[in-house]
Amino acid sequence: MGSRFEQVEAWVAQINLVCARVSGWLILVIALLCCYGVFTRYVLGDPDTWSYEVAAYLLAFVVYFAIGNALQQNIHVRVDLLQELFPGRFARITRIVGDALCLAFLWLFFSKVWAVFHDSLVRGRVDETTLGWPVAAVQWVMPFGVALTMLVQLIMLIGRFRRLS
Repeated sequence: MGSRFEQVEAWVAQINLVCARVSGWLILVIALLCCYGVFTRYVLGDPDTWSYEVAAYLLAFVVYFAIGNALQQNIHVRVDLLQELFPGRFARITRIVGDALCLAFLWLFFSKVWAVFHDSLVRGRVDETTLGWPVAAVQWVMPFGVALTMLVQLIMLIGRFRRLS
């Protein structure tokens, strides 16, 4: 099981790295789109009708592509009060409990974003902006990102159990 687990862990880490890099490039694209929108509005006096909406959609991609990597790299927001007050074995136990609770939350979150995505896909919802894009074409990133984050959390939880033994 050891080598198989490490292979899965490395595979997920590689996917997260690619997603994080894509997020970085998307942030650059968002910045360029915002500059374009400002230029057309204030310099040309003819505001475009699409750059804000595209930037908002891309921001959703940035967030959902980056959350798994943030969890994996341990750079997400968290509270370590109990682990600081009670170091040692108690801290390891609280990390395991915290990972399990986070996994439960991610499962709930995944089920909700999947329901939203599936509803948009089934109904053929189209956004109400001038773009008129199918909403599901953007919303697929929500269940993808949460599922990847859930996989990272599961790997972290299994890793903690393996280090205990």
